[in-house]
Amino acid sequence: MAGDFPDYPQRLHDAVVANVPRWIERITLLACEGQSVDRRDAVQAVLSNVKADTQAFVQEQLGVLLSTDVDQQRTNPLEVLRASTRFATAALRDTGVPAPARDEFQQRLDPDDEYLLGPMSWMDLGEDVHEAGIEWGAWKAATVLTRRRAEGKLD
Repeated sequence: MAGDFPDYPQRLHDAVVANVPRWIERITLLACEGQSVDRRDAVQAVLSNVKADTQAFVQEQLGVLLSTDVDQQRTNPLEVLRASTRFATAALRDTGVPAPARDEFQQRLDPDDEYLLGPMSWMDLGEDVHEAGIEWGAWKAATVLTRRRAEGKLD
């Protein structure tokens, strides 16, 4: 997907894709902590596949999203990342890691995130993703506002 986007979406795409393996490994192993039965070895055995599948999913789905005109985007990059936790969720479930209790807000936010893996903000993936995400959001807002002004819809 490199080279398919304007500068800010490209920076976001590159930063997110580069950080996904480290992020998904960290949150998957974190889900194993504090359990009555240690499942880390079983999770470690499938972690390389989880990281590869998650990264491929994010690269493709984030690429599709960022290639879509800003006025046509119906989701956001954090939703792509939340959806990408399906591979870690399956690995945790398949290896017998019990899911934690979730409150009503967490269940509404992401009903499929039974292990609370999804990111709440860009910072969950690291400082460089946070910066790229903030820049992308500002770029997207400026793009939309510029268009609305040109259409005479804003003063």
